[in-house]
Amino acid sequence: MSKNIRLFSNYIQRENQTTNYCLLILKLLYEENPKFLSEVLSTLLGERLSGAVGVKFSQQNRGKKSVPDGTISQEAFSIVIETKRDNRFNLEQLSRHLEPMKEQAGIKVLMALGNFEWEEPNPEAFQDIDRLAEEMGVAFAPVSFEQFLQALKLSYLPKNLVDAIADLEEYMNEENLLPSWKYHLDVVNCRVSFDDVVQHQIYVCPATDGSYNHRRSLYFGMYRNKGVEQIAKIEAVVDLESEETFSIKWKNIDKSDLELVEMARSRRSQIDNSWYPARVFILADLHPTDFVKASPGGMQSSKQYFDISHLNVIDAADLARKLMGKTWENY
Repeated sequence: MSKNIRLFSNYIQRENQTTNYCLLILKLLYEENPKFLSEVLSTLLGERLSGAVGVKFSQQNRGKKSVPDGTISQEAFSIVIETKRDNRFNLEQLSRHLEPMKEQAGIKVLMALGNFEWEEPNPEAFQDIDRLAEEMGVAFAPVSFEQFLQALKLSYLPKNLVDAIADLEEYMNEENLLPSWKYHLDVVNCRVSFDDVVQHQIYVCPATDGSYNHRRSLYFGMYRNKGVEQIAKIEAVVDLESEETFSIKWKNIDKSDLELVEMARSRRSQIDNSWYPARVFILADLHPTDFVKASPGGMQSSKQYFDISHLNVIDAADLARKLMGKTWENY
């Protein structure tokens, strides 16, 4: 049974909760001004939905037998959204959504809303669904969470909607639904474990919350002696909960969970692996740099994040070069 869109949802499944929040924003846009929703959907779905949302007022529209003075109308449209928190859409499930849509009137759209982390949305991955949708008169649109969020940011929205969209962006960031992690450098105090990190290309800490609960990032900075001395790409973070159990906290490369767990266990076996639960950062090649903390004192905590989006970084080696000789206060 369907549910109304609610500000405070009681969905247990995070997928349904995410869908509820996205639909809530669209509902708020429509209630403020149908034109807002029309422009957002046009950005996401193309001109096929341009102007289709909202009530239309017109005068002197000639009918077959009369010319009324005025007309108020609204074109029928329907949008079905299937949400995945990753990019693993079930094509059979998407095709089942299409069946009831073909009987509906007006403009029909099936949107696949997901976390497309690589070069996706990949047209080849969805070509069968796209072809089937076209046969049924339905427009199919794979949309990333980033695309969805950017489409919401109309330049002329009132403050209440701007604030609501900012809240949605914060939620998506916390839930790792946005690729902003690609522009994060996680600088970690490695004074004690420096040699192990360099030799085995892993950083290990307790798998707990608080100071050891790292936000998803693409790059890892090794801090020692008031500066970052090495930078590496973070390939994945694996929580080894016991000798048998594990969980993947996040992965930035396209490898299976079992491959990553084997990498984490193998590399950790070269150092002290007698305690659990352990959080293992799997690192790629390390690159020397000299990214200096010029202000007095050392790091105030065990980690610090840096936004490197403005540096237009290609890879870890490029980041190490661009931070060479720079200070934390001016980079």
